[in-house]
Amino acid sequence: MKTRNRMKRPPIEIFNLSFLDIIACAFGAVVLLVLLAKNNEVPADLSADEVIVRIEQLLAVQSRVDTLSDELTAKQETLSAAEAQAAHTIDAEQALEASIPRAQESIARLQAQAQSLREEIRREQARINVASVPEQPSENVGGIPTDAEYVIFVIDTSGSMSIGRGWQQVTSVVADIIKNHPQLKGFQIMSADGDFMFGSAQAGRWLNDSESMRRRAIAGLQNFRGGGSAPEVGMKRALRLYRNQQGKVSMYVFGDDFRPGTLDDIVIEITELNRGPDGQPRWRIHGVGFHRERWGDAEQFAAFMSAVVRRNRGAFIGLPN
Repeated sequence: MKTRNRMKRPPIEIFNLSFLDIIACAFGAVVLLVLLAKNNEVPADLSADEVIVRIEQLLAVQSRVDTLSDELTAKQETLSAAEAQAAHTIDAEQALEASIPRAQESIARLQAQAQSLREEIRREQARINVASVPEQPSENVGGIPTDAEYVIFVIDTSGSMSIGRGWQQVTSVVADIIKNHPQLKGFQIMSADGDFMFGSAQAGRWLNDSESMRRRAIAGLQNFRGGGSAPEVGMKRALRLYRNQQGKVSMYVFGDDFRPGTLDDIVIEITELNRGPDGQPRWRIHGVGFHRERWGDAEQFAAFMSAVVRRNRGAFIGLPN
């Protein structure tokens, strides 16, 4: 008879994992009962269902506590961030307050520069305004008194006076003389031969001083050419026609040539015609000499007019070509 092999069984362990779970659960239940007990007393009649309910309530409270703890942590983080932002803002305000004096100094410096620029602009505007104001007549131009109320021009209109830009120069000088007489009431323009620019009907009369008449006279000078070089003829005719004119009268004689036979006799005649009842000259007689190369005799004209102006309270001016 064979002997049956017996299977070896592992030894029974009393304290295995299942046993420990049971013990832990039991111990946890006891702990919960202790926590739920009032005045450290566990109700004697507490049933298992009520214990479960109490446990669930405890777990819910614990979950709520965890949620509130998380919210508190988030609030604390937000508060910390706000405090950091506030600190940054305070630092920025302090930096701004520190920069205010520097900004005020910069503003004051810029205001001073702006004021300086405004003053410079005003000065420049004043200069521009002064430069744009029409030139006022002077009482004395080039040594010639300009206080006359009436002016007569006796102009050599011969061909030598028109050489090159000569006639343009004559026209410009006539315009300047008229402009520089502040008390001018009338004027007249004659040729050296004694002809009037606006015709014989103007003999003994005056052209009214106005802007329109000045423009007409200057424009008319462009065609007032072609006469001779005998200034004494026009001078003597003017002295006879206007000798009774009241007020201050000046005669301007323009020329570049003089060819008389006896210079002294003509100077004496002109001086006598201009003498008033008191023995003094009635008018001022001025001479304006134009030098034309290879034409005329400017030196002779200058000698003639210099002798005339000395005796008739005038002045002589020689102009270059």
